[in-house]
Amino acid sequence: MHSVNRALVALMAVATLGLTGCGGQWSESEMESELESKFDADYPEDAPHEVDCPGDLEVEEGETVTCDFTDAHGAGSFTVEVVSTDGSDFEYEAIVDDYQGTDAGSD
Repeated sequence: MHSVNRALVALMAVATLGLTGCGGQWSESEMESELESKFDADYPEDAPHEVDCPGDLEVEEGETVTCDFTDAHGAGSFTVEVVSTDGSDFEYEAIVDDYQGTDAGSD
């Protein structure tokens, strides 16, 4: 099955990251970089991925942000949610909300 089809229902793996900024926020640039790396690792056949988030994410359980992304075969959006926090670490999950392929993608 082509990765475009999997992207419609896939959850990115939950990861734990250390906070590197003050104020309990995950900076926009660090979030974009982390998510691009995660997408590239999970879907190497669609790399490179480019992620665009609207700003920093408050690192508090339940907080969300919706980001846009593009890859070699299309574009879409996904929601990042902070699922737990523990001191200076937190876990998040990213769920693809929408994906539009730009090629036939048959294989």
